[in-house]
Amino acid sequence: MATAAPGERREPSIDGTRPRPICWRASVGSVKLDLLTPGIEVGLVTTRLEPMVAFYEGFLELAPQGEIEFEGGSQRRYSLGGSVLKLVTYTMPPASPVAPGGGRAQAGLRYFTIGVNKLRAVAQAFEASGYEVVEPLTEFAPVPGMGWMFVADPDGNWIELFGTL
Repeated sequence: MATAAPGERREPSIDGTRPRPICWRASVGSVKLDLLTPGIEVGLVTTRLEPMVAFYEGFLELAPQGEIEFEGGSQRRYSLGGSVLKLVTYTMPPASPVAPGGGRAQAGLRYFTIGVNKLRAVAQAFEASGYEVVEPLTEFAPVPGMGWMFVADPDGNWIELFGTL
């Protein structure tokens, strides 16, 4: 196990192999990121590529950017505003399956959010589609005319949709 720096406490990671910092000393500093792109890239690792492609490319109509092969796997890339959504597959599937259930299932990155116009129409399309609506369309009381909902992709990954009703 690595030794903690002066003023730093560490606890074992979940798998017990890598220590995680609990707190850092104020003198550690910071890093200001000089962004190469205006958005983020979200990678969803899947072992069921076909239904995921049907959902993201077919139902949500995200624009494909292409496929990249890399040693041990590949990724299908889709435009999502200024961001990119990647469906990643590996030759050797991950040891653990997806943990469906959004933020209440476990800690960590559990959903991503997409802002849309005409959310009521999007909600109606989901209700008619057979895809899972996890939390139905709800108007955001503090901001009349805006709402939110949660849906799940075929692997059980949650997506929050918010926007104008």
